[in-house]
Amino acid sequence: MTPANFPELKRLPASARLKITEEQWDSAASDDLPVPASHKTLLRSSRAAYARGEANTFTMAELKYSIRHRS
Repeated sequence: MTPANFPELKRLPASARLKITEEQWDSAASDDLPVPASHKTLLRSSRAAYARGEANTFTMAELKYSIRHRS
């Protein structure tokens, strides 16, 4: 489904659309969805690399700059 399926949503103010989106995310987050073992393994590996100082990190400003200046 896309926003085009709900044209009445487009007519709502941005604050109302954001509130609906927040409620949908909260609803989905409360579902007990299984996390694949491969995702858990990747997360543990990434956290370990970060703890060892081996992970590349970015400030929010650097991330925004990178996104805006992609070629």
